[in-house]
Amino acid sequence: MGRGVTGLILKAMRADDYVFTVLSAEAVSEHYHRIRFDGGDFLQENPWFPTMWVRLWVPKSGAATTDADEGTLVQRGYTIVAPEGSEFTIEFAMHEGPAPRWALDAEPGDRIAATMMGADLTVPEEPAPSEYVLVGDAASIPAINSILGTAQAPCRVYLEYQHDAERELPVQSEAVTWVPRENRGATLVSTVIGGGIGSDAFLFVAAETKATREITKAAKRDFGLPKDRIKSQAYWLQRG
Repeated sequence: MGRGVTGLILKAMRADDYVFTVLSAEAVSEHYHRIRFDGGDFLQENPWFPTMWVRLWVPKSGAATTDADEGTLVQRGYTIVAPEGSEFTIEFAMHEGPAPRWALDAEPGDRIAATMMGADLTVPEEPAPSEYVLVGDAASIPAINSILGTAQAPCRVYLEYQHDAERELPVQSEAVTWVPRENRGATLVSTVIGGGIGSDAFLFVAAETKATREITKAAKRDFGLPKDRIKSQAYWLQRG
């Protein structure tokens, strides 16, 4: 399977490759799909941690991978959740793109290549966070849920939505502020900043690129949050 320049870069970074096998697939909603995988030795060699993610290699067409796909694979990052033994789940926000197309048609027995890349989530211990401020959207709900399941302090969650049905997606917190995607993410930015962020909090931001950047900048500039209390990662980019 050809992976082009990106694959060569990952190899140079000593990323580890695995093959995941589909065990089951279900539609959580029209805009969200859940797939259970067997990862073989993956979890044994890479103990699970909150926000753990991998790069899945999917054909640009979104179809099942065959030898004819040589040179056409692309990578997309996804969070690993609900680990148990060698099994785990990956949840897909459904939008236009090769990975959601692949997930929509996935059946038990299908296999997909993956590369382990994500580093462990480091949260300062001294002083421990007074609260967690978690910001994202449908695509980052799995990562946010993984933090909610292990956080040792109160959590505030801000989630941007594009479809009303996304507000029904499972979030492991009752303290969720749902924010409509408006003005290219500006509403999410102003809502988070308006809610305030304590200088001893821990901030996790995983949203659209511009919103992620602006929230991170405001946390440092306006609220004095140190770099070691911020974990930010842009999940997607709005073009045009």
